[in-house]
Amino acid sequence: MTMYVALNENNNLVQIENVERGLACKCTCFECGEIVIARKGDIKEHHFAHASNKESCNINPESVLHKYAKEVILESMGLILPAVPNTEDNEAAWWTFEKIIPEFHLGLIRPDLACYHNNEPVFIEIAVTHFIDENKLKIIESMNVKTLEIDLSNLLLTELVIPSEQAKKMILESLDNKSWLYPQAPKMIKDEAKDKVSANLLEATAQLAKNTITNVSSWEDYQFTINGIWVRARKFSSGMLSVSCTYNPEIIVILKQWRNEGGGRFDQRYRSWNYWQPFSATVLERLEQMHIPKKIKHH
Repeated sequence: MTMYVALNENNNLVQIENVERGLACKCTCFECGEIVIARKGDIKEHHFAHASNKESCNINPESVLHKYAKEVILESMGLILPAVPNTEDNEAAWWTFEKIIPEFHLGLIRPDLACYHNNEPVFIEIAVTHFIDENKLKIIESMNVKTLEIDLSNLLLTELVIPSEQAKKMILESLDNKSWLYPQAPKMIKDEAKDKVSANLLEATAQLAKNTITNVSSWEDYQFTINGIWVRARKFSSGMLSVSCTYNPEIIVILKQWRNEGGGRFDQRYRSWNYWQPFSATVLERLEQMHIPKKIKHH
């Protein structure tokens, strides 16, 4: 099988077209971990090959997609999630996480991503061909931890390149493939099982609180002064733009007009106006025209 993807020196997925030729690519095989060479000649199709000249590995596209989904969420330190059932939330919103730990053992289970949002744990399960089973769901319910499943099975049927900006955008911003596994409709859970799993959760949460992982958050923060009012904008790596300000009727009217013009949504939780690509670039450009921006932070 022709190998079009490999892992770079940061253990991230890379396409053959996005690396240097030969050993200068500094890549390893996705399946076996051996050093690979980027063969990018003028005759044969570009591909990776083992430096040892052994036969190409059979790379599982499901495994590639599963790893890539975790990568982009870790890189962005958040994603757009649907409203949480049985809560006051009634709209989808971008959730920014303070901490994300992949494949973290939490007693009886190991969620794909153990995240922290507003100091509370949130589990994210990424499903490509294998979905969460009933036993694992019961454990999650016993833990009383918000858990979301991202169904990427349809992405395998598309011609999207993995990794790519298009696939990244779909993973981070699409809502059609995201559903809350917990909370859902209340279910009866045996007290004995609940006590056992809750003890595991307390221990795991304490471990998570002590654990420190350095993540590179991909966003830029801007601050503007418009009509004497501070307006802040956060541009995420996915292209989404979140705009917030102290209440001012004139500015609110402008933000509403932009929402109606190019699509957007007001986030009640964070009191911000969210705009998505491609219109988000227009919103940022207009803010810059209304005032010279001052970039205050770059993560």
